[in-house]
Amino acid sequence: MDEVQEQNDAASLSGHAVIAGYGLPGRAVGDLLRSREVPFCVIELNADTVRRCEQVVPIIEGDVVEEETLRRAGIERSWLFAITVPSDGSVLEAIAIARRLNPAIHIIARCRFTSSGLQARRAGANEVVVEEQCVAADFVKIIESRPGLALAENQAIQPGK
Repeated sequence: MDEVQEQNDAASLSGHAVIAGYGLPGRAVGDLLRSREVPFCVIELNADTVRRCEQVVPIIEGDVVEEETLRRAGIERSWLFAITVPSDGSVLEAIAIARRLNPAIHIIARCRFTSSGLQARRAGANEVVVEEQCVAADFVKIIESRPGLALAENQAIQPGK
């Protein structure tokens, strides 16, 4: 798919979702939307990923922090913006641009740190998935689900003895 075709595909979309980043989180969002027959467009910075996926999904090569890239994805006509890129700085910039271009869009943002998640909310994200909170919750869940791992149950682990 060449650049003109990419632009035409995104230009024909309206009432769609925009996914920024097509790693594991972005693909999961795309798979869910596809299963529900919800149209979407992907923005991906990695040219190799774009080439691998261009026959499978509407995908645009570009940087999510560039207004022109968001416009090519039809952000002004979309209802959902899932920012799944692993860079808190890029996420915060993309939120600000998207919110300016489409004040009504629902933004779900991925952030690595709680402090960035708070900034994302202030910048206009409706919902934020914070990696360090997910990891903390998974650690607790694993320890709670394994008999003998909880420190109170394991007398062999006692500091100072």
